[in-house]
Amino acid sequence: MKAFWQHALRKYVAGACVALLVTVGTSRAGDADLELRALIEHQNKQIQEQNRQIEELKKRLDATEATKGPAAGAPGLNNDTVKKLVTDYVNEVEQEKAKEKTDGAAKASSDEGYKVGTILNNVTARWDPANGMRFETPNKDFTFHAGFRFQLDNVYWSQTAKSIPAAQLGDLQDGIFFRRIRPSFDGTLWEVIEYNCEPAFEQVQNGVPNFDDVSVSISKMPVIGTVRIGHQKVPQGFEGDMYSSSKAMTFLERSAYTDAFYENFATGISATNTLLDERMTWAAMAYFQDNNPINTNNNNAVFFGDGVAGYTGRLSALPLWENDGRCFLHLGVSGTWRNNDRPGTDVADPRVMRFRARPQLRDAIGDFGNGIIPGDSARMVDTGVIPSSSTGILGLELFYVMGPFSLQSEYAWATAHSATFGGRDIGERGFEGGYVQVSYFLTGENRTYDRRYGREGTTYISRPYTPFWFVRDDEGGTSWGRGAWELAARWNYLNLNDAPFQGGQLEGLELGINWYLNTNLKIQFEYLNEKSFAQPAGRVPANVDAFGIRTQLFF
Repeated sequence: MKAFWQHALRKYVAGACVALLVTVGTSRAGDADLELRALIEHQNKQIQEQNRQIEELKKRLDATEATKGPAAGAPGLNNDTVKKLVTDYVNEVEQEKAKEKTDGAAKASSDEGYKVGTILNNVTARWDPANGMRFETPNKDFTFHAGFRFQLDNVYWSQTAKSIPAAQLGDLQDGIFFRRIRPSFDGTLWEVIEYNCEPAFEQVQNGVPNFDDVSVSISKMPVIGTVRIGHQKVPQGFEGDMYSSSKAMTFLERSAYTDAFYENFATGISATNTLLDERMTWAAMAYFQDNNPINTNNNNAVFFGDGVAGYTGRLSALPLWENDGRCFLHLGVSGTWRNNDRPGTDVADPRVMRFRARPQLRDAIGDFGNGIIPGDSARMVDTGVIPSSSTGILGLELFYVMGPFSLQSEYAWATAHSATFGGRDIGERGFEGGYVQVSYFLTGENRTYDRRYGREGTTYISRPYTPFWFVRDDEGGTSWGRGAWELAARWNYLNLNDAPFQGGQLEGLELGINWYLNTNLKIQFEYLNEKSFAQPAGRVPANVDAFGIRTQLFF
């Protein structure tokens, strides 16, 4: 039977060879040699495959005869057995081909990638401990986050008697007010579009609400990275409420030098990207000036005026990054050039600039305090209005974290270009300031860092190792958690004197205790001692002691 089956297979192969020769011989006379070669190679591959199948069948027949030889008197290998062997082998071959086809389709799909926007059902809702409620499609190409935050401040003041008159610093009164009340809505569209909308409800001017970040951006672009347009953070200054969020502030207010020199928000267009595996970042922005001290636009994202634009660029480096971000060193530099504003409606020259700074605790609702709304927003140091064509600022940043310990410092030089005094151009005049700050977590946590933008993490810490609670346990006793505790100190310096302009000098010491009950609730305690000196004629030196408490909730 075996010889008969092998003889039949050989006849089949011989027939296939004859068919091949006939096919080749009857080809059209005009066929090219290349086409004939391709046909012959294809037929050879078929013959080789058939020979392989024949050899496989021979092996199976041999194995069957060796292991399943007939017992005495039993019939040998019959046609049914041969048919079963052949059928089983053909089925195995077909299954292998089907598997190869399925695997190939899966690999092709994987190589092609997911098509954005094709799976929009099964939207999930989840609570992010740091960011509140989030809604996401399965591949997160569409996301939505609804959040909210408030900062409620209590302040208590003591000051030298000579600084109380309105012509001086003014009467700083004890008070309570909401420093910030801001709902937020942000997320992604089509994977690469990012949006953010955060109005500032604690500030409304002339019926127009002020804004935090209200912008839209396109991300993940080669070389350019992310391009954002709208009302947004200007890429300068490292501390919270500057390039980073006001949620991530070590003290209740930003330092004196940033209050005097920088605009933390503006309306314009920016671009930013990372380099060297997120060990460096760059950012650039062109904008109009919301927070100019001459007009009263503040942060309402409204400005009209010819030739009043600002330009800022920033570079950051991360030479040290260890232990998954528990130990790192940040270095940064930023440069700003901006046209100075014109007074009033910003139509008629001359252009003017003004540098000034408040105490490092507020005594007014938001940025207000103008005699109509309670509070005193008078500045401790103030250059007054200086006729000048433009302003340039160079700023340096350092941020070092070693586990629970952090060291942070910034310093900047601001220049008034083509300053005018007494009706004549006296050239450039320079002013300077900065701060040094240290902090330590008694409970071991560490501050975070945003490598995408080269800035302080917007949540300050990831989360307390142990959140706070104080409840009765099952046995009638008490159970409690401590939260995270941070000690901090900062020294401020600001010099607004460069003859003939005299705005005064300022030094301040801040001591703080911050209690992070969990990822959403923080209570801050701050003591401030600040003094102004080298004041212009008619202004007396002021010495201020203050104590502030902030309760911050965000999600």
